[in-house]
Amino acid sequence: MQVLAADAPSGSGELLIMNDLPVYKRGRNKIQEAIEEAEQKKRKNEIKNRISAAKSRARSQEHTRFLEEKVEQLRNENALLKKLLSLKVAAAERLPEEREVMQREKGKTVFRTGRTAHIGAAIYGD
Repeated sequence: MQVLAADAPSGSGELLIMNDLPVYKRGRNKIQEAIEEAEQKKRKNEIKNRISAAKSRARSQEHTRFLEEKVEQLRNENALLKKLLSLKVAAAERLPEEREVMQREKGKTVFRTGRTAHIGAAIYGD
């Protein structure tokens, strides 16, 4: 609906309706400027939001890459620790056998000399 100034009632601040927006005759330029300014501000905010979203996605991707590298590092460390543990367990399983062998060998040398046998008995309870 459009009302022209000639059709509008006379008086101060004649009202014009253009494109369903009320526009006062005296302030038409100011209102149009305000509308343009609001649209420009909206476009500026949209651009800022796009930039911010792009930065956020980049940070997220960088963090994901960091975490993936950390996972790989921890998996490698875990594999190494498992290997070391299995070696230690295998060594611990051999200890009783090695201890027996050492005690038998010590027992042979302990009994060869009298004085050493006495010290060996006191220390090892033989």
